[in-house]
This record gives sequence, structure tokens and C-alpha cells, in this order.
Amino acid sequence: MKEGRELRKGGRNGGREGGEEDGKPHSTFNTTVFAHTLNTTYQSAGAVNPQSLNLCHVSSAWSSDDETRLVKTLFTGYNKVVRPVAHFKDPVVVTVGLQLIQLISVDEVNQIVNSNVRLKQQWKDVNLQWNPEDYGGIKKIRVPSTDIWRPDLVLYNNADGDFAIVHETKVLLEHTGMITWNPPAIFKSYCEIIVLHFPFDLQNCSMKLGTWTYDGNLVVVNPDSDRPDLSNFMESGEWVMKDYRSWKHWVYYACCPDTPYLDITYHFLMLRLPLYFIVNVIIPCMLFSFLTGLVFYLPTDSGEKMTLSISVLLSLTVFLLVIVELIPSTSSAVPLIGKYMLFTMVFVIASIIITVIVINTHHRSPSTHTMSPWVRKIFIDTIPNLMFFSTMKRPAKERLDKNIYGADFDISDISGKPTPTAVTYQSPMTKNPDVRSAIEGVKYIAETMKSDEESNSAAEEWKFVAMVLDHILLCVFMAVCIIGTLGVFAGRLIELSMTP
Repeated sequence: MKEGRELRKGGRNGGREGGEEDGKPHSTFNTTVFAHTLNTTYQSAGAVNPQSLNLCHVSSAWSSDDETRLVKTLFTGYNKVVRPVAHFKDPVVVTVGLQLIQLISVDEVNQIVNSNVRLKQQWKDVNLQWNPEDYGGIKKIRVPSTDIWRPDLVLYNNADGDFAIVHETKVLLEHTGMITWNPPAIFKSYCEIIVLHFPFDLQNCSMKLGTWTYDGNLVVVNPDSDRPDLSNFMESGEWVMKDYRSWKHWVYYACCPDTPYLDITYHFLMLRLPLYFIVNVIIPCMLFSFLTGLVFYLPTDSGEKMTLSISVLLSLTVFLLVIVELIPSTSSAVPLIGKYMLFTMVFVIASIIITVIVINTHHRSPSTHTMSPWVRKIFIDTIPNLMFFSTMKRPAKERLDKNIYGADFDISDISGKPTPTAVTYQSPMTKNPDVRSAIEGVKYIAETMKSDEESNSAAEEWKFVAMVLDHILLCVFMAVCIIGTLGVFAGRLIELSMTP
């Protein structure tokens, strides 16, 4: 083994002495002879046959030496602070391309959009050019981005204070001096979120990129396309890209009215996918509204009207407390879903107030309330006919008063049954005090029965009015629920359907 190590050492030294002149490698090194000698040495030492090993590292070593020599030559005397141009007045042309990989999140409250991007930059460095034939045919190399001049591109509308792109990834350097740098970045850009139509909103967000210190005379920034690259975009579960474009701007500031500053602005038109909010917010609110309308279908005699109304209100309150975090907490505008939730709350409270009125009407009596003629005309005679309440039992009309105080007394007034012939008492027996007292008692009983019948008839009329109110309010509340829902969302949905 010692003999093999000495022989390998001698072979490497001999090859370096025979293949280098003045420190420059040549192709006169005999790889075949070296491999044969190395094979013989390993066999004599009892080692593993080197034929089973990959000997391509020999040529790779020379390629590595070429690349090492190339890098040493290129960066000897290279100054990464100076712009890579032949003359100072020549601008550096930088081509910028934005590749959107993922839309991480959209913060409506803080108005911040988090996105995963690749920022491709290409420019030519005249100081980093070489002839591939002088360096073993090498046409491309990878070098650290920190070792070369780079355009100081920043995200102007940055929202977290980290404006510069500082990811120290390597750049691709070609023999023509063309440099391609494609660093990954997480952009936190400011975007004015308009929540007026939430959750059916369409947002226009942008990313403004430009050099921070170089004006347009020193560094020219051009977009590589009129659109950002979304070929590798991972679809979001909340947003869909409707449109995206890039624009180049020349900006003149007050300090330098004759010097343009260039920037590239990428615009993204994003449409929110509302399915999550429809299922978890809008549909439950609609069900609460319909349940509120059904309160008027419940008979008042059951005594559960107020119980159901209060239960719906409490359920809606708890539901709103749970989902309040889903709604953007901003005062710039009231979103559509906020308007609908407010409509639902007012709807439920109004039903409770009206239910109290209906219950009060149902339990009215002649001793406390006298029915006005117009009430009887509208709610007993007119509306039931218009609304086809044929199954409702109307109260009997008042019977005509009968004179039971006259001289003639009809026995049918007491029994309620007609007699074949009226019996009149003209005999002197009626003048008997006992008989007269009995007749007065019968009169009192008849008056009491008549008063009770009138009272029951009036109470039935009030119950009938309450029943008519229930039917009217059931139809009204169901119609208001449907019309209110369409009124809040239909306009925006039609507008979105017309958007290309």
C-alpha cells in the first residue's frame, strides 16, 4: 500500500511536470498510461481493482482546473461597485421578469398581500467575458451574486420594511457577459383592499419594482413581457386571477425634473371565490330569516310564538359572534355581507316586535278594547275574501236585541227553542210577588247569557283579526326575506357576470 501511494504521488507529480509549462496545463498528459500504472500498483498491493471505479474524474479535474483558472482570471481586478459598461455614459440595460408562484395570503385589515415570486433579472457585464476555446470550451459558469455588480432593484410598495432583494443565490454567467439572476423572494406588498362588495369583491393589487439609486440614464429597466409569468402559479383556494399585466413608467421627481426614474409595475386583478362565505355565512343568515317568518305560521294559542322568536334572536347573536372574525374589520366601507347580517338582525327584531302586537291583539276582550268599525270592515269582511281565507271560521254576527222586558214574555227567549205557539200570561197570577220574582230571575239569567255570548263573540273577532294578521305577516316577511336577499347581492352578482 505504501508503494502504491508513492507511485500515485509520483504519477501525479510526473504528470504535472510533464503536462505544465509555466503553470499552464496542457493536453499531453497520458491518461491511459497513468491508469495502467495505477492498476498494476493496486494489483501488486492486493487492493481493489481500480477498473471498477469511475476514472472520469481525471478529465473532470482538468475541467475544474479550467473553471478555476477562468474564475481567477475574470475576477482579478474586478470591481463590483462600478457599473459594468465600456463608457460611463452608457446605460446598463436590465430586463426584468416577474414569475408569480403562489398567492400566500391577503390581509384585508392591514391591506397586505403576501406572495411567493421569482424575480428574473438579465443584464450584460462587459467585464465578465471570455473565449470558451481558451478555457476548455466552458461557456457558462455559476458564481455568487454577491461577487458581481447587481442592479439595486427594490419593491417600492413594500409593507414590512424589507425593500431590497437580498437572497444570496448564484447567477448564471455566460461567456458573452450576459448574466441571468433569478432569486426567489417573499413579497409583502401594500394593496388598497376595497371591501365594499365583500365577499363578491374584485381587487386590483400591484407590485412596483425599480432601482433605488440609479436613474434612467444609468440603468434602463425593461420588462421581458407585457405580462408576468404565471406558468408555475399554484391556484389559490380563495382567489382567482382574472387578469394580469405589466407596465413601464417614467417618473420625474421635483428634485430632478430632467432625469427620469424608471419602474415596472405589475398589476393583478383578483376575484375572490365566495363559496366559503356563501356556505358558512349567507345561507345560515337566510335560514334564520325564513325561520323568523315561520313564527307567524305558529298558532298564537300554542303560546310558543315569543319562545321561538327569542330563540331565533339568541341563535343569530351567537352565530354572529362566531363569524365576526371572517368579516374584514375596517371602517372604510360596510361590506355586502355586513349589510346582509345587519338586515337579518333587524328582520328578526322586527318580527319580535310585531309578534308582541299580534299576541296582544289575540288576547283582547270587550272589557279592555272596543273594535272599531274600520277594523271589522278591513280584517273581517275584506281581507279574508281577498286572500281566500275560505277555511277560516268567521265569528257569528250579533243577534238582534230582543225585548224581554215587555208585557208579553216568550218562553223561547229562555230555552232558546221555538215553541209552536207563544204563551202569554195575562192572568192575575203574574201579579203574584213570587211569580214576579221568578220572572225577574229568569230575565237576569237571560241577560247574563246574552252578555257572555256578546263577550265571546267580540273575543272571537279579535282572535280572528290576529289570525288574519298572522297570515298577512307570514306572506310579507317571506317576501321581504327574498327581496332583501336579492336586493343586497343581486346587483353585484349581475355586475360580476357581465365582467369578462
